[in-house]
Amino acid sequence: MLNTIYFFRGFLLATIILFSAVASVFAQLPVSADTVQSKAPVDTISAFLQQDTLESVGAQIVEKESLKSFLKKGQFTGHVRSFFMHTDNTGDYPDYHALALGTGLYYESAKLHGFQMGVGSFFIYNLWSDELGADPATGFNSRYEIGLFDLLDPNDKHELGRLESLFVRYNHNKSKVTLGRQKINTPFLNPQDGRMRPTLVNALWLEVNELQKLKFQGGWVFSIGPRSTQDWFDVEESIGSLPVGRSAYGGPSQFLGNINSAGMAVGQVAYTPIEPLTTTLTHYFVENLFHFTFSQTDVNLPLSQDKKRAVVLGLQAGYQAASGDGGNQDPMKAYIEPDAETWLYSGRVGYKTPRFFTSLNYTRIGDGNRWLFPREWGIETFYTFMPRERLEGSADVHMTSFITDINLGKQWKARIGYGIAELPDVKNVAQNKYALPSYSQLQLITNYSFTGFLDGLDLQALYIYKGERGETYDTPNFIVNKVGMSHYSFVMNYRF
Repeated sequence: MLNTIYFFRGFLLATIILFSAVASVFAQLPVSADTVQSKAPVDTISAFLQQDTLESVGAQIVEKESLKSFLKKGQFTGHVRSFFMHTDNTGDYPDYHALALGTGLYYESAKLHGFQMGVGSFFIYNLWSDELGADPATGFNSRYEIGLFDLLDPNDKHELGRLESLFVRYNHNKSKVTLGRQKINTPFLNPQDGRMRPTLVNALWLEVNELQKLKFQGGWVFSIGPRSTQDWFDVEESIGSLPVGRSAYGGPSQFLGNINSAGMAVGQVAYTPIEPLTTTLTHYFVENLFHFTFSQTDVNLPLSQDKKRAVVLGLQAGYQAASGDGGNQDPMKAYIEPDAETWLYSGRVGYKTPRFFTSLNYTRIGDGNRWLFPREWGIETFYTFMPRERLEGSADVHMTSFITDINLGKQWKARIGYGIAELPDVKNVAQNKYALPSYSQLQLITNYSFTGFLDGLDLQALYIYKGERGETYDTPNFIVNKVGMSHYSFVMNYRF
């Protein structure tokens, strides 16, 4: 019902803008050809020739100032994406593979008195995969490959699609406000573009960029379109398309379908007092669930006059606490324990040159309540982050990573990383929501962007190996798709 209301509200605003455009066009039209013709000489041949000329000029004026010509000034963009994934689990445990192909088309109008409209959709096809849903015989299912399609309907393999963007935007100087379906980017609410489609939001979103050193973005989120789904959901309904994990009190989490929230407010301030120093402060308030404050400060200390070599330092800190009753008056059905609170920290020290950026990174989540932030909403931007794994859902975490980015030119980039994550024991339900053992992780990533005739084509290859460091008790649920596994991805994007 809410999605319907949002659609008609957006449609109404779009209609108002279109009628404003028409009114503006007619207000600026010159005297019509018929009026000029009435003052023409009586001579029949001269009048006929003048009429023909004026009709041609009038047609050109109408074409130049019409709504149709205004819409032609807008921009169409397209996106074709293919994504191959393969997970190789240790021993006799099942392996998984999938190949997806998708295509989308988007339109964004030109500006009219500062206003714009945008609309776009994307469709996905399952070209090749094994069974990705739960196997009745073993209970195992794909963890990564299933995310290329629809997590809520693993058997739907054809013409998966959704209306991704539908918005009205007002631009003023360097700032803008957008109402409707859109893409936003914050530290934990972000597109997380590691599957076929990103996470999107339906929101009233403001971006203020008028000051050189101070910027702001934020707004109210009405609903969310999580990646790996076809649908849009109210904020509280969007939590649970991924596995819900275990309750802090033991047994499976019971919050799915049982929590209530009016929506989410987000605000972020970024301040750059001097060029090498940037600090941001972001706050998330999810009504009746939790609030989470996260800060990040980065500084580059030049080691040469040309500033091409520098020491890089970074510090992140976060604090989370429950809001209201955590989603439900019954703690067993709440998303977060009513009195929960968590502190976390992440740091970085690195060395940067034009071709290399090497960093040693560390993240600590306090020994208390689990840190919770819905995985459906975005990736974690901790300095230690590596693709295909998260720290969310855990407490008492120590993670260290060593990452090197390699810049081989404008077209070719690569990354090598190795990390070690020390987590609570898999049987500690209060501090390890997803029963993830301590692990080591190796990542190799390379990206290549074409130029010339193939401009717009980008390729990415990813290899991940996750080794076992914690006790798994020889239990498959603590091993499959978690440790003792290799994962491969190959992605092609073509944008035009």
